[in-house]
Amino acid sequence: MMIRLTSLTVLCISAAGFAADDPKVAARLAAYNKDIKPIIDKSCIGCHGKDGKKPKGGFNATTLEGLEKGGKEEGKGITWGDAEKSSLYHLSYLGSTARDQDMAMPPKKSKSEPLTADQLAKLKAWIEAK
Repeated sequence: MMIRLTSLTVLCISAAGFAADDPKVAARLAAYNKDIKPIIDKSCIGCHGKDGKKPKGGFNATTLEGLEKGGKEEGKGITWGDAEKSSLYHLSYLGSTARDQDMAMPPKKSKSEPLTADQLAKLKAWIEAK
């Protein structure tokens, strides 16, 4: 049992190191911190993870991992390379273009403003970056 745990730990550490050396992952993370996180913090965090509260819909927007995972109802938050299959983009798009839709984010009753066309373009480009 101890050997398996040690092997698993080494494997996880190696995978994390490999990801950090991947230029695509590094660029994605840099763009997230510079361009995407401020958008998420302004428009999503209030309902999806602020101050340790349970995120609505099971969607935790406080971390990149949470954004990738998505919530309970709409599937994967980010499908890298395809914004249209990413619930984060799709629901944000609805929030900006069809606010009366049930799944539009942020919802019409929210105090948060929907994403602007520029913010949606940044989000889409980030998800679709190769």
